Amino acid sequence: MNNKSAVSKPFIFILSGFCVLGIWYLAAEIISAPLVLPSPKETFSSLVNNIFLPSFWWHVGFTALRSISAFFISVIIGTVLGILCGVSPFFSNLIAFPLAMIRTTPVVSFILLAIFWFGSSIVPVFVAVLMSLPIMVSAVETGILHTDSKLLDCSKSYGFSKVKQIFYIYIPSCIPSFLTGSISAFGLSWKVVVAGEVICLPRRGVGTLLQTAKVHVETSQVFAITLVVILICFILETVFKASLKKLLNTGRYS
Repeated sequence: MNNKSAVSKPFIFILSGFCVLGIWYLAAEIISAPLVLPSPKETFSSLVNNIFLPSFWWHVGFTALRSISAFFISVIIGTVLGILCGVSPFFSNLIAFPLAMIRTTPVVSFILLAIFWFGSSIVPVFVAVLMSLPIMVSAVETGILHTDSKLLDCSKSYGFSKVKQIFYIYIPSCIPSFLTGSISAFGLSWKVVVAGEVICLPRRGVGTLLQTAKVHVETSQVFAITLVVILICFILETVFKASLKKLLNTGRYS
């Protein structure tokens, strides 16, 4: 049963991809307006042209660097704040309102405000950290609050210090929710960074390429660049998930 599931899942994934491609092709043929919806062939042609341009990969590299930097910053800050929220109800209530504001405020509002505060290269990173922060804080806090009380009582009976409780009880219990939050924050960082680049236009970045293509009404170029971003994000996120799964399977934190 498990072998059938393992075989069918990739097949279904590929099949769904062909279905999307077929719908795209039919829609492009029906609309027959490349400036509105380019065909897969036109998009693929633009994609091939981009792949062989070294400057294109410079733009992709800078976007990747910003996204990964934003991810690690949000993980570090979010973990610290999440731990404080988990161990202190007062601190949790204190930052509840600011986190709620961040969750409900549109991304574009933060981007436009940040343009007045930072340089164009920093804005996407700052906004991505800001939007990923509530996810990490909530994930870590949830892990701490769901720590088994029996284990805590047992550790007190054996005279565990607070430091030992953190390393041997709190951290292992936080790992599952922490990893779930990390995966969500990783995907969100890419989206927010690209959105920030589209608006603030740093010298190098995928968002800058998208805005340039949009200004020149190169719709196929917009589609091609977007496909590259989706593909890279998908590959990195898949590798990230597989690495985390392998880490958990080793039993290191169990």
